[in-house]
Amino acid sequence: MTYVKLNKRFLGERLNARAEELLPQARQHLQKLLEKTCVGSEWTGWWDYPKQRGYALNEEIKRYVEQLDVDYDLVLVIGIGGSYLGTRAVSEALLHTYQSAMDTHQPMIAYAGHHLAEAQLIEVLELLDKRLPLVNVISKSGTTTEPGVVFRIVRNYMEARFGEEEASRRIICTTDAKEGALRLVADQKAYASFVIPDDIGGRFSVLSPVGLVPLALLRLDTKALLDGADAVFAELQNQPAESAVLGYAAARLAAYEADKRIEILATSNPKMSHIVEWWKQLYGESEGKEHKGLFPAGMVYTTDLHSLGQYVQDGVRNLLETFLVIEQDVARRKGIEQRIRVPAQSSKLDQLTYLEGRFVNDINRAAMQGTLLAHYDGGVPCLQLTVPDLSERSLGALFAFFECGCALSAAMLGVNPYDQPGVEAYKKNLFALMGKPGTEALGQKLRERI
Repeated sequence: MTYVKLNKRFLGERLNARAEELLPQARQHLQKLLEKTCVGSEWTGWWDYPKQRGYALNEEIKRYVEQLDVDYDLVLVIGIGGSYLGTRAVSEALLHTYQSAMDTHQPMIAYAGHHLAEAQLIEVLELLDKRLPLVNVISKSGTTTEPGVVFRIVRNYMEARFGEEEASRRIICTTDAKEGALRLVADQKAYASFVIPDDIGGRFSVLSPVGLVPLALLRLDTKALLDGADAVFAELQNQPAESAVLGYAAARLAAYEADKRIEILATSNPKMSHIVEWWKQLYGESEGKEHKGLFPAGMVYTTDLHSLGQYVQDGVRNLLETFLVIEQDVARRKGIEQRIRVPAQSSKLDQLTYLEGRFVNDINRAAMQGTLLAHYDGGVPCLQLTVPDLSERSLGALFAFFECGCALSAAMLGVNPYDQPGVEAYKKNLFALMGKPGTEALGQKLRERI
């Protein structure tokens, strides 16, 4: 089954023709990825991960969760970038939006360590007071400033509240197998730990323990997540001509060559907003090098049509827009579809008589279709990516699709998809401004400039 379908009908005749010409190049880079002869091949452990390691690891994680000897109703994930974005994408797509207020018999999830805003961290600690928390801290090194600082604060809270012995049963580390500050802490405190593979970078790590552990703690179907991803990898290995991945990578490069500089990923379901956030990191960190790449931006329609829609319609024509469509975008409770129709009313004052009896989602779909046509007519080349539904299987397929597409897109641009040298610049300045040993001279120069 093809889980992610690509429609290039609204890309435009010229860009479509160029995308077809670029397909052989995309196939060549796919072959290099398969053979592990691509640039950055030492970081391609994410490729075909479900079969190579994911399914076995998933069983190990399930056994751990089943054997937990503490009650919990909150999972706090501490991490930044790829260490939390994939988990947040899945949890916000699949859990009830108002999980904390619903009697769902399923833990809620919260996030910390992805910023250093003190006021919000205080709110996190207040939430912990109201709940029985498990903490999953995720960091390869353990020295990244944001999660490192927050974990120290949360660890102190957990030990003060529960005592060291019970706190050690409520803290789970996902980190390096042998090295790093977090590995040392995990070993010293006897925390349960799972290993981030050496050959998978953060933004490609959602299907590894980075995502599987917290999602399993939430009792989501992590095997189905792997199944969806496996279907995409299998299709690329066995029937690459049928995969939408190659067409997406080729279309993006065709748009870039035509001086498009921004790609908007648009969804009409706000529950998909963190899928968009995850995608932004994946493509931004992978392609944005050597002054190259499409800048990844996100929109949630129809909300953003009333804020940024005017710009997309009539602003600078440097945009490519990709519409992310869910084929069966319906709510399910205990396996039963739940729908809402516009009710009939005797009063016609609101002028909505023509919508009576229509499902709200059908109106939403029409708004998305109307938006695509309007933006295309306004000079924006558009793509459509369609997944079957909002489920673990479809999300797993989407993750694998975008990871593969990103690897090919970056390679076709001529940049290494797996490094992020620009991210280190702010870290260097932060260390110096805060007086990290060895950075005193730089710190003085920076303070003179501020």
